[in-house]
Amino acid sequence: MNATDFAVAFIVFLLAEGTILAASAALASEASAEIPSAEAYQLHCSGCHRPDGSGDVRVVPSLRELAPLLDVPGGRAYLVRVPGVAQAPLDSAELAPLLNYVLREIARAESFVPFTESEVESLRRSPLRDPVAARPTIP
Repeated sequence: MNATDFAVAFIVFLLAEGTILAASAALASEASAEIPSAEAYQLHCSGCHRPDGSGDVRVVPSLRELAPLLDVPGGRAYLVRVPGVAQAPLDSAELAPLLNYVLREIARAESFVPFTESEVESLRRSPLRDPVAARPTIP
């Protein structure tokens, strides 16, 4: 193999390697795209609130009892501002559908206005420091 043949072969190799790397990056990006809400619940919520949302009455509230909060002033904001939600390691675009999943599938809220990314983004900027004390202030 002469120097020219080697150079051509090397360039072809680099181009192929770049294509493989680009394809790998695209697949990784696709894999990290939004995970389904049920899976997100299992990953981010079920460890404390249990897979069925029942929680532990002594330390972790049940998520099954959230629906009534949607009907009282300040209730929607409260749901986003509790520390476990406001400080969740998810961006607001991932968190809004997760909240909607919890309300629809676990709390069995019959009808509610779904949370939007912008609503969640705005509310989570001011997390509650003491959610237990704040909850009774909701009429």
